Amino acid sequence: FRIRLQLGMHDPPAMVEWNYLHNESIVENKEHIALARLAAQQAMTLYTNKNGTLPLSPALKRIALVGPSAVQGQLLLGNYAAHPDMLIPTIQDGILHAIGESPENFTGNCSSAEANVDYFNQDSCGVTLTSNVSECCRHCGLNNACKYFTFYKGKCFMKTSNEGRRNSSGRYSAQCLSHFGTDRVRYVSGCPDVACNTTAGFADAVSGAAGAEVIVLVLGLDQGQEREGHDRTAIELPGNQVKLFDALRQAHAHTPIVVVLVHGGTLALGHIVQEADAILDAWYPGCQGGMAVGDVLFGAVSPAGRAPVTSYLKTEDLPAMGNTNLYPNSGSNGITYRYFNKPVQFPFGYGLSYSTFEYENLAISFNSIKACEYNTITVTVRNTGDVDSDEVVQVYVKHHNASTPVPNIRLAGFTRLSL
Repeated sequence: FRIRLQLGMHDPPAMVEWNYLHNESIVENKEHIALARLAAQQAMTLYTNKNGTLPLSPALKRIALVGPSAVQGQLLLGNYAAHPDMLIPTIQDGILHAIGESPENFTGNCSSAEANVDYFNQDSCGVTLTSNVSECCRHCGLNNACKYFTFYKGKCFMKTSNEGRRNSSGRYSAQCLSHFGTDRVRYVSGCPDVACNTTAGFADAVSGAAGAEVIVLVLGLDQGQEREGHDRTAIELPGNQVKLFDALRQAHAHTPIVVVLVHGGTLALGHIVQEADAILDAWYPGCQGGMAVGDVLFGAVSPAGRAPVTSYLKTEDLPAMGNTNLYPNSGSNGITYRYFNKPVQFPFGYGLSYSTFEYENLAISFNSIKACEYNTITVTVRNTGDVDSDEVVQVYVKHHNASTPVPNIRLAGFTRLSL
């Protein structure tokens, strides 16, 4: 309650000095936005990178961008985040910005929205969270397949036609009159939403990726899959997302596919790990996450994020829901990197870089220590690659010959270096 009193929450509004501050100069100012982008950049975790697929060249002439999460800004915020006043850049925005085709000033060009009208048809080319009709118009203008849209309760339903026009209370519908002027990035949704319960859009995704020099496929979760009070029953990608990858891989066997993951909870990716050319985990990266994805994909920033969770191979490897025993037992393989005793997809603390590093001169203050004593460990780290990059130095400890059950291993310390 001390903080509440200091904020004046129990005082008449006219007596609270904070109410007279100009939010536009404090909240979401340039420094805040830059910090949000930096935080997202530093969280990006690179899992695989076959033959140096990443970073991509900003000079690429044709990029296929697939997956509904690529054009959803609100999705990047994850749980417990209010919609900021600013327009949230999407992953599509970040990619366009990275190749010099910035849509920042693009506002969209649409007909006047008709109130209480819905274009109720199955010709969907994506659904994204938006705060108003104008923002919906912009998203439609950034999606080359979108010709019409319906806005309803914070969602923009993008359509390829206006068939099924009908009166429907609370909905606003309009036609997109022009699209953002670049054909270097072609977006196709593939799935109508993150749940991806239909394969109807796969043919469009396959044809839309024809001739592309690289395919960027955005997969993962959203609040419909995981949120407070709504747990998943499986850690595999939802719906037909894996099949979407398979369709693209089969049709474009010689085109690099870069998978970008947007999610919170752990994911089992199956054969995508072996067959994708690169996998970048963006997590729920926040209000500047879309820009950060572009920064990392195209090499403005070298990724140095480290996995904060264990990526397991399949749901069946995990204990049954309600089994809270961390250690392996008759009904469980254990849980978390400290106790799990089977092979994993990606271990806790894992992450690649665009550079290489050399560790030398490791020194430990004491060969043995007693309980509650400190031990100092030093090491020299050199960047031996061609690009500047952060490196996260991690120290893990293991208790040998313990008389009672102990973790297999545990993180004892880490530090992030810019080299």
